[in-house]
Amino acid sequence: MVIFSVPVLFAQKTNQVPVITVKAPIMIRNLLATPAAESTSLEIATSTVDADQIRQQNSSTLTDAIQYEPGVHIETRGRKYKSLTSFRGQIYPYPTYSLDGIWQREFNEMAYVLPASQIGQVDLLRSSGALFSGMGDITGVIQVKPRRYATKTTAVEGEVGTHDSMRLGVVQGDTTSNGWYTVGANTTQTDGPSGRNAAENAKSAYAFGGVKLNDHLNLEGQFFVVDGAREFMTPDPNGPGLKSLKGREEKYDFTAYHLGGKAIWKQSPSATLELSAGYTERNYLYTQKTLSSGAVKTSDEDDYEYSLQAIEALELSDANTLRFGAAYNHWVASDGKRSYTGFRQDVETCALILADEHQFDKLTLDAGLRLQRDYYNEFSGSSFNINGIKRDFKTVKDEWGDPLLTATLGAKYNVSETMSLYAHIAGGDRGVQPGALKKDGSDLKTESRVMVDAGVQLENPDAGTLKAGAFYVLRKDAVVKTSAWDLDANLDRYYYSDNQDITQYGIELDAKSVPVAEVASFFFNLTLMDSRLTPPDSSSQDYAEIPDLIASGGVMLNSGRWDAMLAAKYVSAYENNRFVQSKQYVDLGDYVDVNASAGYTFGKKYNTRVYLAVSNLLDDEYSTVAGWSNDGMNVHIGARYEF
Repeated sequence: MVIFSVPVLFAQKTNQVPVITVKAPIMIRNLLATPAAESTSLEIATSTVDADQIRQQNSSTLTDAIQYEPGVHIETRGRKYKSLTSFRGQIYPYPTYSLDGIWQREFNEMAYVLPASQIGQVDLLRSSGALFSGMGDITGVIQVKPRRYATKTTAVEGEVGTHDSMRLGVVQGDTTSNGWYTVGANTTQTDGPSGRNAAENAKSAYAFGGVKLNDHLNLEGQFFVVDGAREFMTPDPNGPGLKSLKGREEKYDFTAYHLGGKAIWKQSPSATLELSAGYTERNYLYTQKTLSSGAVKTSDEDDYEYSLQAIEALELSDANTLRFGAAYNHWVASDGKRSYTGFRQDVETCALILADEHQFDKLTLDAGLRLQRDYYNEFSGSSFNINGIKRDFKTVKDEWGDPLLTATLGAKYNVSETMSLYAHIAGGDRGVQPGALKKDGSDLKTESRVMVDAGVQLENPDAGTLKAGAFYVLRKDAVVKTSAWDLDANLDRYYYSDNQDITQYGIELDAKSVPVAEVASFFFNLTLMDSRLTPPDSSSQDYAEIPDLIASGGVMLNSGRWDAMLAAKYVSAYENNRFVQSKQYVDLGDYVDVNASAGYTFGKKYNTRVYLAVSNLLDDEYSTVAGWSNDGMNVHIGARYEF
């Protein structure tokens, strides 16, 4: 898979023009136009990837698109979750996803197959203070927004590379005074590393659009469908992975689609209502073949969910805006999925949201509350066998979960047009899955969390942008996997959990330059943190499963018709015993992933580009999950034509 390549000299249209620097005043925040916007004080803990950057990186999927953002760590494995994305070491739970404001309870399987060509922007909110873009307990949110084109554009692209990989795509889009649209389709496939059961293929089609019906009502809609299959890469033959996983072949055949819409109704000069709704369905056929016996078993792991949200924004004065609303999500997996296979899951979540924002000239203060609660029509946690005896979480029916409260308080101070100060604190609870037990059979406690973010942003149109911040996290009674484990009938290892306190503190830097001498642009980001774990009846110790340092940096070069890019990512050492046969912890991380590309643009309108891209230039077979190592250097060539 290609990591970076840079199309240059054209964005939406491809005419070459001189570079123009525009100095703009600080924009006044207008919550009547965007009622579901998150707190402005969270800008210090938010990073954004736009469509141009996604294309420059030559990203294939959503997971590819966000890998170089501050604090992002991607664990890649061969299991039902091919990869899991976290930031700041936030694991168990991992961040959730939102599709243009429509929260997704179950989306981790889709992140690494959703084509990046569909994406216009990704906002990564690393704080637990998100009130409007998700109901995922108190985790952060990865907010995905659909692709738009400023002018009428048609683009065709193709790419081939290592492991017989291939990618083809076509897209057309336009924006007019009354609306916009984007339609497209693409296909990808790869055989994966030889002998590792790692082939993948996916086809997708999508249509996004919006229309301004009148001065009071705007409508937007989104639709995509993805169809394909993915084999689960077997562990390294001579690695520490479970023998049971080495001795079987597994795969998913999948079809998924999403339909969503949004309406923004300006009721009066001081009131706006935003309504959003979405439906997502995912159909997975899981197949497992035991190599020694040839036995094959299959299971349908289908699920669907739909979400509704209504947010009202009232401008109480020129300086004060009150927002309130409600959100709802209903998730159903008729036969369960993943580790819940064989047990129906039917969970409804509802939330009430209240937020107020006040501007005092250069100072903006905000506060918010969200109260949410789950209703379990039917739910059962992971099930497995111990010594031939079936043990599972208690099946819960027609039962309310505990009410969970999240509270936030934030401030942003514009020192000048180029300098802003930020502070934000969020606190709340995370519920325990009903019926979940410790190894001794006792109940797990509800987790409470406090997260603090503070920092400064410097933004100069002649130099670039620099964010420097610090964060602190306290997770009281966090539900954490313990070293206690058992084997099921297939000799798969399952771990128990316990309540343990987790504390984290760290610093973040995020710097992006404007083009220097109109030739070179630089970026660099760093997350340096210390994570501590306090088991019951024990003293604090290093949380060894979380890296202490995550850093990325690179340079983009543009000269005439030529372009080039060199980028690298470093993740410090950490360890884990998940999927390990011996149960012993295995060293992971401590790698530098270097990627490079070069391209040439030709044609009278500078609308055709060919490129060569190399990922993992150092050919390092590092591991992010025990048992699965990176397959080394990959080479790809491609072309893109716009008209």
